[in-house]
Amino acid sequence: MKIGFFGTPAHSAYLLQELLAANFEISFVVTNVDKPVGRKKTLQAPPVKQIALQANIPVLQFPSIKSAEAIAAILAIPCDIHVIFAYGAIIPSKIFSNPPLGAINLHGSLLPEYRGASPVQSAILAGREITGYTLQYIAKKMDAGDIIAQEEITINPTDDFASLLEKITRAGSQKLIELLQSKPQEKFASTVQEHDKATFCHKITSAERKLDLGKTNWQVHNQIRALNPYQVPFFYYKGKRINVHKSIPLEERFAQGSGSFYKVTKKTLAIVCSDNTLLSLLEVQPENKKKMPIQDFINGFKPETGDKIE
Repeated sequence: MKIGFFGTPAHSAYLLQELLAANFEISFVVTNVDKPVGRKKTLQAPPVKQIALQANIPVLQFPSIKSAEAIAAILAIPCDIHVIFAYGAIIPSKIFSNPPLGAINLHGSLLPEYRGASPVQSAILAGREITGYTLQYIAKKMDAGDIIAQEEITINPTDDFASLLEKITRAGSQKLIELLQSKPQEKFASTVQEHDKATFCHKITSAERKLDLGKTNWQVHNQIRALNPYQVPFFYYKGKRINVHKSIPLEERFAQGSGSFYKVTKKTLAIVCSDNTLLSLLEVQPENKKKMPIQDFINGFKPETGDKIE
């Protein structure tokens, strides 16, 4: 079986590595263009490209996969099936309808729930305890294709975006490889989604990183979990931006308006959220400093109960 692989970030590279370890033949890889990183704006290849080059797999990169050049280049390389995981752009039907065994996408939710760009983060933001992955055929409408397989994944209270994404990636990759190892001679059996039950999620933007202190402690805690460790949320204190890496909601309340500090003990600092609920901060990173436990922040910044934050 010859596979055409579409993907870009590190979790997609994990799936590519697993396919190679299982001795599948990868005919080509399509990934996003190299991007400048760091202060020097040095061009860096996406993780998927790095793995592909190590394995001597042809790599295709296009500013737009919808261009005639991109479509012609991809269709010129024979393959039996397409595998897509977090490529980062909508793939034209001329491409995904070409391989005889179809084009399979690994999506990080139990479709039709959370169609869109941020299914893993959205499940955490919503305070969900269960999510999952879906293997589906690509269709013209985003994430609306027929379902091949699904599996529920538990969201632990300590899970953040990175840990939950890893669980989804590992489980989904294993199931996909099991399916491909069955050596299909035709497309897999699949079921049509219940489109009337579809929910949608958007791409997380930098504007959503600022903590919404008008919400309850659990809602703010979920915001912190959902955005860590790649889009770390923050608040401002004494004119400094304070990134928040870890927190835990407290049961007690404090009769004071939201948006201020409350020193629970000499070593414990909480944020007062809406309904006077308290969110204890565990690990923060003040502007231009390294991550630190909250005790170090207390020692350095001397916050007091009632101090306002934004």
